[in-house]
Amino acid sequence: MKSRILVFLFVLLSLTLISSAAGFAPDRSPAWKAIGPPRGMINALAIHPANANTVFCGTAGGIFRTTTGGNSWLPVGRNIVYPFIRCFGTNRSHPETIYAGTSNGIYRSANGGTDWTPVNGSLLTFRAILSLAVYPSSSNTVFAGSAGHGIYKTTNGGATWKWMSNDLSYKDIWQLAIDPANPKIMYACVGSEGLYKSKNGGATWTFTGRTGYAYEFVIDPRNSKILYLVADGFWKSTDGGATWTAISVGASVMALALDPRWSGVLYAGTYNSGVYKSADGGATWSALTTGLTGREVRKVAVARSSSETIYTATLIDGVFRTKNGGTDWTAVSKGLIALDVRKIAFDGQTAGVSYAACSPGLYKGTKGGSSWQDITPSNGRGGEARGVAVHPHNPSIVYAGFGTIGVHKSTDGGQTWKACGLDFMSIVDLVIDPVRNDKIYVAVFDKGIYRSVNGGRSWTNIGLKTKIPVRIAFDPSTPGAVYAATVGGVYRLTATGTTWQSAGLNNYNIYNLTIDPNGVIYAGTGGSGVFKSLDHGAHWTEANVGIPSCRYIDAFAINPMNFQDLYADVSTLGVYRSKNGGAKWTYFGRGLCPQVMVFSLAFDPKDPTTLYAGTAGAGIYKIKPGD
Repeated sequence: MKSRILVFLFVLLSLTLISSAAGFAPDRSPAWKAIGPPRGMINALAIHPANANTVFCGTAGGIFRTTTGGNSWLPVGRNIVYPFIRCFGTNRSHPETIYAGTSNGIYRSANGGTDWTPVNGSLLTFRAILSLAVYPSSSNTVFAGSAGHGIYKTTNGGATWKWMSNDLSYKDIWQLAIDPANPKIMYACVGSEGLYKSKNGGATWTFTGRTGYAYEFVIDPRNSKILYLVADGFWKSTDGGATWTAISVGASVMALALDPRWSGVLYAGTYNSGVYKSADGGATWSALTTGLTGREVRKVAVARSSSETIYTATLIDGVFRTKNGGTDWTAVSKGLIALDVRKIAFDGQTAGVSYAACSPGLYKGTKGGSSWQDITPSNGRGGEARGVAVHPHNPSIVYAGFGTIGVHKSTDGGQTWKACGLDFMSIVDLVIDPVRNDKIYVAVFDKGIYRSVNGGRSWTNIGLKTKIPVRIAFDPSTPGAVYAATVGGVYRLTATGTTWQSAGLNNYNIYNLTIDPNGVIYAGTGGSGVFKSLDHGAHWTEANVGIPSCRYIDAFAINPMNFQDLYADVSTLGVYRSKNGGAKWTYFGRGLCPQVMVFSLAFDPKDPTTLYAGTAGAGIYKIKPGD
């Protein structure tokens, strides 16, 4: 629940006001460049029905496509608004037509994924689409399973949709499947309820009797009476879902795929044991792990045109491919950058050395991001790092805050870690006092702000629980003064104070706060753009000239060489720049997909000519803004 609320703060709030990029001034700015970290979380995986070398990955930051069997990947569909990709839909009759379900409706490509067009009609904009099923003989007939609103159907390629008011009208439809032998028969994995079946093309549904949280389902392509289901266990039916028998792989199953040419040849991706194969319909299994260094397998896809070619998408380690039915695997993730980067920090002593708090994991970059190392603590693998900070005078000391394992400290530049408490808390920010470096402040979403005065050995809650803090910032002009951005305004604590005092904007949700060395404060809001204060929060003025009407400010940065030079990310519209302290803003996003939100903007203090951007699902970009 906490993580969902956190995503709401940093991601889903942007969905309520989305406008197009129309009206951008001609952009002659330098271009942003993607630098990593590599790999990331993949939500959807699909192979072109007629070409085993063309594969699509859906991530929180958009769609990646390879046409070289995974040897290189490039982003496609950069126009997709809020590009959190949840699923794909294809069929063999028109292999160049591909559908993508997103958290903001459905997109269609008619040319193999090169170009994408929204096909939401009047019903599906703002709908989160969890599953897609394309009719076997017509790429224009598509069923879409939504989050909380049941099933929709189009018969004209998405020009119009019909809401199928039936037994599943207000359910979460995690997966839809059409019987290849009889398209009138359909199956739906429904939220926490289990598997449902329709015999009349989705008009009505009946429960199959298999309960549990159902999320993976496949139909044997050679015998459609044989079904496999993951729903609080692993199950098989040989009579179209009338009865079920338990199957055991020996590990928790996360993904299923069937060989399209042979009945009973089944592949299972597991939570932490890689891929297993059964050649006898699940009776016996063999592990396929040679070369598969990523064992947390989220998706498995078998090529229709060459069933010995299989792709897997792992939780952290990217995509792997086999061309011999799983005998051995090869990592194929070059160019696939799909991590959520919540915060970027620099070691402050060596140019180009950075740390990235990601979902999932924690990474260390060197040489300006040309090389990356996964430095996630062993007990945090697969978890979300939400904050990272480096000691200002000793770059070997690093603190990191995680969503489930609390605060960790490293004294060797991230190579080893020691737990420092605050486990199982929704940590959203972590900072080090620039004057008293043994003082560490941590913002916890639903519990207020915690402070350690001894380098993380012990912690004290110092308030703001009811205000819900999300960012912490220090005032360089007033040593020891600390500010907090909360969903109920800005608050200030002096070096000698014990009680937080209001610093204004109490009627606004404040999601970002940054302060220049002269004490000028900039606040980024959820819905009202940027505010500026020249007197420590006593008075505030709007600073939104040039910023479009969608004014959710996801990140903020001040140029350390010119305090009038500001950068702000406007949700789903890209990065904007002001050269005059916020008096006027212009678009500054060339090369950085404007639909991808930026969670963190930061200059490298040892290379202050370079600005870094940590994105939602697209890794880190960097740029030299120039004058």
